[in-house]
Amino acid sequence: MARKTKEDAQKTRDAILDAAEQVFFKQGIAQTTMADIANAAQVSRGAVYGHYPNKIDVCKAMSDRMLAHPAMQFTPSSSDALEALVQTGMYYLNLFNQSGSIQTVISILYYRCERSAENMPLIRHRDLITKRSMHYSLRLLRRAVAQQALANKLDLRLSNLYLHTVFDGLYDLLQDFYPERPNAAASDCERLLRNAVSSLKNAPHLQRSAD
Repeated sequence: MARKTKEDAQKTRDAILDAAEQVFFKQGIAQTTMADIANAAQVSRGAVYGHYPNKIDVCKAMSDRMLAHPAMQFTPSSSDALEALVQTGMYYLNLFNQSGSIQTVISILYYRCERSAENMPLIRHRDLITKRSMHYSLRLLRRAVAQQALANKLDLRLSNLYLHTVFDGLYDLLQDFYPERPNAAASDCERLLRNAVSSLKNAPHLQRSAD
């Protein structure tokens, strides 16, 4: 029997991850078994276990593949930090709202990943993605202070949490209210996001305390 090449192994991994996306999205992670993934990928359970020891590792690999996608690497064109925040936020809102693998994986990680002991390794993996995103936006906020676009007394930790809360809300808004109105969605979301970013210029309740 001919030995499998690296290309064959990669094709099998891709087939497993492609199938896992669909099964996890439909059933949720808790209700999915390795047998479900094997059946959807049209491979044996042994083939799945040969690449991944359990479904959590399948989901981690699925997540890592999504993060490595070229579309996930965005560099804003503006040197203005606040404008860069808007550009970055709108880019990922639009990306996550486009039908395809990236949208599916984001939905699985944040809406189909039930909080349970079994899923905790995946939740920690997901939280690292969120922390990386928050670290990036915090760097832009610090740059905005350096550019004197924001006050030195602004509490950047709270401001960062505020912007991410707005982003999460806009993502939910896109899913719930704009499924058939993409042009209106983009325009409305950009106006809301720009308002959130510009509101940091005069945010008395987000100032650091005197002590």
